[in-house]
Formats: sequence, structure tokens, C-alpha cells
Amino acid sequence: MDLQRHRRRKTALKVIKIAVGSCIAVGFAQFLGLQYAATAGIITLLTVQDTRKDTIQLAAERFLSFLLSVLFVFLCFHYTGKLSWVNYGVYIFLMVNVCYCFGWQNTVSVNAVMGTHYLMTPDYSLNFAVNELMLIMIGTGLALAMNWKMPNSHKVIKSEIRKVENSMQQVLREFALYLEGGLGEEHVWLDLDRLEERILEGMEHAREYAQNTLSKSDRYYAEYMEMRLHQCAILQALRHRIWKMQGMPSQAQTVSHYLEHLADYVHEENIPDRQREELQEVFEQMKQQALPKDREEFEARAILYHVLLDLEDFLLLKQQFADQHIRKQEIKG
Repeated sequence: MDLQRHRRRKTALKVIKIAVGSCIAVGFAQFLGLQYAATAGIITLLTVQDTRKDTIQLAAERFLSFLLSVLFVFLCFHYTGKLSWVNYGVYIFLMVNVCYCFGWQNTVSVNAVMGTHYLMTPDYSLNFAVNELMLIMIGTGLALAMNWKMPNSHKVIKSEIRKVENSMQQVLREFALYLEGGLGEEHVWLDLDRLEERILEGMEHAREYAQNTLSKSDRYYAEYMEMRLHQCAILQALRHRIWKMQGMPSQAQTVSHYLEHLADYVHEENIPDRQREELQEVFEQMKQQALPKDREEFEARAILYHVLLDLEDFLLLKQQFADQHIRKQEIKG
């Protein structure tokens, strides 16, 4: 299942959840004999989010903002005498300001509807406040129930990781061919841009997975994609360096062979200790070679040296990620 297909399935599932949840919410509110029972369905519709974490957070914000809104209702309606649109306007002004102050913007619409209930039914008894609270609880409760079981996207993420790694391996091999003069620059440039797009898509999916699992440990995939995105940025810088080369000195063959070799080790489980050691050997080989004969060769070899420095940063990113995640898992195992 590719990412686009997963997105379509997720959207269709969300629509079904909203429809079913809203229907049940209205029916349950009517069964309990609550006033304005249809509001429970609207609350469910507005509370179902793309991820489980977002739904839980919004449900909590709805409850907290409801308590403040009840206070504003009493201040604006109960203690100001005659009911009018002016009272409602003052209520909206206070409620919206406080909600935005606390970052509860998504709760404004429901609180505004609740204000209309008090405007149409001037009942300030505890029973009517409980009626409004029950609507909030039923609506948010059904939204939580609908989003508690989320699609298993672990296989999709693992598939995206494999695709990113294969694309990165291809780009490294194309760099190697370019340094040998066997490939035009347009191929490298196009595939590198595609790699960045694929990483960004995978990152979006990995973050969604972390939001649904509600576990700090499941940030692993999001952080993995972030690491690959930083590596891609290094490859972008490396591309611009190579593009500036006017000619290919003999040392380009050495760097090309190393890039070809490095591509084989771009995978999730690899800890690049050995690749970093081999890179240091390449540095030593470059130092032992004869000095450049002219300015053009000097500039080309200087660029190649910076390419090796870029590759050192490229490996260091994976090394740091491995130290943070892979080695910890080995210790626990």
C-alpha cells in the first residue's frame, strides 16, 4: 500500500467515523432526554481529528473551555438583566479572547453554540448547565471512541523507509558515475529532488504514526526521517560543489569508488563505524598524492576535499542517530 492509497483510505475512514459517531451521539442524547440533542452530533463532527492524540487533546480543551464559558454565560446573561444580542456579543468577545489566549481556537464554535442555547433558553439552573455538560461529554466521548482504533500504518512506514533508502542509494551511485564522467548531471539533480520529496512525505506519515500511538518511543520513525532529510540537505550541498568543478582530476576516481561503496550501507540498521574509518583512509590517500600541477587541478581537488568533508557530516548524522536509538535497543536486548 503506497502513501497516496493510505491517505485516501484514511480520509474515507474519517468520513465514516464522523457520520457514525455523530449519528450515535444524537441518538444517545435524545435517549437521555437532553435539550438541543443535535448539538452532541455536531460536537462529535468537530472533535474527530486525523490522529488519536489530536482528538484527545481537543476533547480535553473542550471540557476546560466549557467550564470557562459557563462562567462567562452567568456574567453576561444572568447578572446583566434583560437578554439581548448585546449580551451574546459580549459573551462571544470574552469567550473568544480567552480561548485564543490559551490556544483553544478549535473550541470556539461549540462554545458559541452553547451561548445560543442560553440566549434562547434563559435557564441558569444547575440542571441546564448539566444538560450542556452532558452534550459536551457525549460528543467528545463518541469522537474519542471513533478514533481509539486507528489503522495500522507500521507496514506503510517501513515501506516508505525502504523506498527512501533505495532512492538515497541510487543518488549516491549516480554521484559516483558523474565523477567518473559516465552520467549527465540532469539525472543526479532530478533524482535528488525526488528523494527530498519522498523523505518529506515519509516524515509526514511517521509523525502521524507517532501521534496515533501516544508513545514517546514511537517518535523513532519521525526522527529517522528527519535524520534522512538532514542527510539529503548535505547531498544537495555536495551536488552544488561538484557542479562547480571545471574538470575531473584523477582523485575523482577515488571519491567515486568510495561513494559506490558507501551506497551499499545506506539502510536503517547500519551503524557507520566502518564507513567512517574507510573515509579517513580516503583522506590519507588524498594527502599522500602529489601536489596539483595547475590552478584548475588545485581548485578541483579542493572541491573534492570538501565533498569528503560533506560525506563525513553525512555519516556523522547516521552515527548520532544510531547512538541514540539502535545501540540503546541492543543494550536492552
